[in-house]
Amino acid sequence: MNTRNVIENDYLKVIAVINDWWGGREMTHLLPRLFFEHFQSTSFIVEDENNSLLAFLIGFVSQTHPNEAYIHCVGVNPEVRNEGLGGELYNLFFSTVRNLGCNTVKCITSPVNEGSVAYHKSLGFTVTVGTDYAGKGQDRILFLKYIG
Repeated sequence: MNTRNVIENDYLKVIAVINDWWGGREMTHLLPRLFFEHFQSTSFIVEDENNSLLAFLIGFVSQTHPNEAYIHCVGVNPEVRNEGLGGELYNLFFSTVRNLGCNTVKCITSPVNEGSVAYHKSLGFTVTVGTDYAGKGQDRILFLKYIG
């Protein structure tokens, strides 16, 4: 396996699989190319020996709150879930942003994504509900983890 920072061309690899990895949910609109252009130093890809995509994490450091980092999207190929790739990516992100001066990591998910909620709890994130977070009637689950 090879873990590396994303490059702009990785966008096409990720977009090709993201809806399938989310069980057919339409996800492509939530991950525009700009993340692969502007957040390469804090975003990562895991590939196998044939350069096939196994996992990815897209995150960045907040410009408004420089001590905070945000994980925008994480995906692991369903065929290799439960092999520790997600945890490795989170730990790599924590280490990277800690070295950039962050002591807090935030992320969100939809309330229907119970697997994500359980996973983030297992990683030590605290969980709250953001009522109307994404607009009226669009609640989100908010995750917060202190890494400092």
